[in-house]
Amino acid sequence: MSVDKFKVPKNLLIRTKCVIGLERDGVINQPLQPAVTRPEQFHTIPGSVEAVAKLRHLGYKIVVITSQSGIDRGHMTIQDVENIHTHMLDLFGKAGCPSIDGIYYSSGATKQDPFVKPNTGMFKRCEEYDKAIKFNEGFYVGHTIADLKAAIKIGARPVLVRTGQGAETEKELNKYVYKDIKERTYIFDDLADFTANLE
Repeated sequence: MSVDKFKVPKNLLIRTKCVIGLERDGVINQPLQPAVTRPEQFHTIPGSVEAVAKLRHLGYKIVVITSQSGIDRGHMTIQDVENIHTHMLDLFGKAGCPSIDGIYYSSGATKQDPFVKPNTGMFKRCEEYDKAIKFNEGFYVGHTIADLKAAIKIGARPVLVRTGQGAETEKELNKYVYKDIKERTYIFDDLADFTANLE
């Protein structure tokens, strides 16, 4: 069965400078169809921005690793995504988080793309760029099956939040084909709930 709540010793996290990877849409902000394309469409999930600031204050490395297939699908441009991320970082700063360790996003729309989850290209690129980040010592928080699969492939502890598509994904985990993933996945209501259980 999946683990709904857990506590991690503070001294372990501080010693290892654990990384917490975050999907953006569905974890930090409300997803839109076909995509969030402008900063004014970036509506944060209640408590998520504050949770990021709290994670930073607790000493975690924070990396946003997000699929933005809307680029290749023609819904937005790379500049649109950059504008949204500038806005997101501004919100983090206002909440008391002046910086994070990185933002990585894929533009691809096919599973063959090595940077499209559940493939781990974005995670590996992050580890190559910042040698202090090791996902096999950290977590990845997402809301889809692809997020969980990617976390497991890279060696991170998979965390599912019920925001975004998370509630539907939790139901999907009850299928036998996802039995192994469910047994390894920590499940929380939202990012704030996850963060509260890391104290």
